[in-house]
Amino acid sequence: MKTTKHFLTAILVLVATFSYGQDYAYVNADSGLTVRERPDISASKLGKLMYNEAVEVVEKTNVRLVVIDEGNKIAGEWVKIKMNGYQDLKGYVFNGFLSENKMPKIINVKFPEANIHIKNLAIVDDDALRHLVNENNLSIDVDLGHSPEKKIILIKDNQYKSIKILQRYENSITIMNEGPHCDLINWKHYYSDWKPIKKINNLKFETLSYSQADYKQFIPVDIEELKQVVSEQCGEDWAKYIEKVTTVNQYPTGVTTSKIFLKFILIDLEDNVTEKTIAFVIPMGC
Repeated sequence: MKTTKHFLTAILVLVATFSYGQDYAYVNADSGLTVRERPDISASKLGKLMYNEAVEVVEKTNVRLVVIDEGNKIAGEWVKIKMNGYQDLKGYVFNGFLSENKMPKIINVKFPEANIHIKNLAIVDDDALRHLVNENNLSIDVDLGHSPEKKIILIKDNQYKSIKILQRYENSITIMNEGPHCDLINWKHYYSDWKPIKKINNLKFETLSYSQADYKQFIPVDIEELKQVVSEQCGEDWAKYIEKVTTVNQYPTGVTTSKIFLKFILIDLEDNVTEKTIAFVIPMGC
């Protein structure tokens, strides 16, 4: 009986150790991550993990590796992983392209002669197919608390002679009330100038970011006209709520960014110029 008790205890300890030893990670390499038979760059390939695919890390090897990715040094080590969907199939990957957190899906917008990938931006309905083949304008709703600022844009399957990307933002007025808010998205707006975004190379760009001062920019407004519009669009209670307001940035009235635009200027091999614009709709009043 004593032996049985010790045996059961040992099993429980082993189970607990195994459970706590499990470690999951997500692939953050855009083009996927190769799984190899051994922790060696020259070892045979067992398969390839897709971007954002979850894997179970079962062993760390302490075999260090440094790779160069688009001019940047990425340091890490080989780790042994269990391939998703294959109970007994294990292999080795470089953990410099693994993340502890799940990655937002890449937004893929199809153009006539290229595909545009926008990384790490959480949006509403991220499974929807988006294209700008026959249309010149596209609207994408961004998730609460997220913004298309400082995001990487990758140009895939490019057949254009050149691509230039410009960015600007739109500010709108919102009336805040401890949770609920009234957004004047169909009234007056402030629009910044178009500015070129950062070009990392011919196929990689980074979007601009804005300051708190940028978010507050607005055009001159007649406050009495503002109160009338609030009464018409939001109701009398909201109009009373701002009756003592004298400027558009005086609480509970505020100005915030409601949209960020990206304009793609595309020149094909025959020097024809096309413009495509994506408008990212930003949740307001938060």
